[in-house]
Amino acid sequence: MSEETKEPEMVDIAIVGAGGIGSNLVHALVPALSAGALGESLGGVRITIHDSDRVDEDNLAHQRFLPTDVGEAKAGALCRALSPFAGQGLVVRPLISDVRKPDDIEGYDIVVVAVDSPIARRAVHQSPSRWLDLRCLGDGYVALDDGVDATTVNGLTGEHPPMSCQFEGAIASGNIQFGYMIAAAHGAQWVVQTLRAMGGANAMTPHPQSASITFGTLGRMGATGGEGR
Repeated sequence: MSEETKEPEMVDIAIVGAGGIGSNLVHALVPALSAGALGESLGGVRITIHDSDRVDEDNLAHQRFLPTDVGEAKAGALCRALSPFAGQGLVVRPLISDVRKPDDIEGYDIVVVAVDSPIARRAVHQSPSRWLDLRCLGDGYVALDDGVDATTVNGLTGEHPPMSCQFEGAIASGNIQFGYMIAAAHGAQWVVQTLRAMGGANAMTPHPQSASITFGTLGRMGATGGEGR
């Protein structure tokens, strides 16, 4: 096949983390991309979910898994659940491993990090791709993207052990808080608008910000500007 008639390659998207944010994000994003002509206009979309964790019973209160998924790899369970939406122009696949270095996400066009790991975040921040960094705790969330200045990004990415998006004891007491849902919605909207911008549309992505369900927008992040904003 000549270069003139060669079909365009798929847009490759990495979702890093399949917990509260990541599992809900892909459950919003994949059905949306299966409808309409957006994916087809870009030559197709391939989504790879990176996560080495397995589903446990505590995850069921705030992550998009069923009791029958307990013990399964999270990435695999999500891909199986979303398989009815997949097709020739939309591929959803699992990668049962964690992101530890920039090489782990090499070659992706878009990367969304939705896992509470400073190591994974820093790897994503070094990517030349369009990237989004989603974080949450309780009813609040933070969204940073590749348009935010490096000083702000570095200042918000300190060392700490991995944490749940729920406060300690919240699951046992029933005090589930839903910041992960607004983080997931921000992420799905950001990916769709980024894809539209890649296709030539005058599309605006959600502004990098911190917000709370209870208190609303808490602040917007300094940005350097960029495509799709």
